[in-house]
Amino acid sequence: MRKNNLKWTSIVVAIMLSAVMTACSDGSQEQSVAEETGNMEMAEGMEMAEGMEMEEGMGEMEGMDMAQEGGAVAASMEGEPAFVVAYMDVKNALVNDDEAQVKQAASSLQKSFDGSELNEEQRNQLKKSASQIAQAQGIEAQRQAFSQLSRELYEVMKGKDMTENKLYWQHCPMALNGEGANWLSFEEKVRNPFMGQKMPGCGSVEETI
Repeated sequence: MRKNNLKWTSIVVAIMLSAVMTACSDGSQEQSVAEETGNMEMAEGMEMAEGMEMEEGMGEMEGMDMAQEGGAVAASMEGEPAFVVAYMDVKNALVNDDEAQVKQAASSLQKSFDGSELNEEQRNQLKKSASQIAQAQGIEAQRQAFSQLSRELYEVMKGKDMTENKLYWQHCPMALNGEGANWLSFEEKVRNPFMGQKMPGCGSVEETI
């Protein structure tokens, strides 16, 4: 009987030891899994941080490029006739889809023709077209009036030596609902005033004045 008790005691102790070992083993596995999970989360966090830094860096570089390009254009307009500079302000406002700024720039354009070396007939016609842009209701109506003004100004500029810089006569076949339209620019790179931010690069250079 005593031998049987010892036998059962040994069996119980063995089971308990096995259970303890198993529990310890499971705990180690859980700890290992937790550590691996933590390492993966840290790696993912580092990758996300690096990605955000790269995006911020690219954004800053793009901003610097745009600022440099804008500065170059502004420098190129120094010494140009006031009405040409004002025309470019209208164009840029249309590129940016800024209806209020278009009105303001068109009003300034009207005044800029006074005192220019254009003859009276040219001044009156261009002032009238600029007035139509300023009074237009809605940006699409502004663009329609800008198309007419651009054609008139093109005829004036191509026959006169009034600018120190190249002027690019650019065209977009999709402008004005497929009618097509042209505009003048100091930039060879297309910035479309008729398509705005929807398709700013649509178009091509037709002529260099």
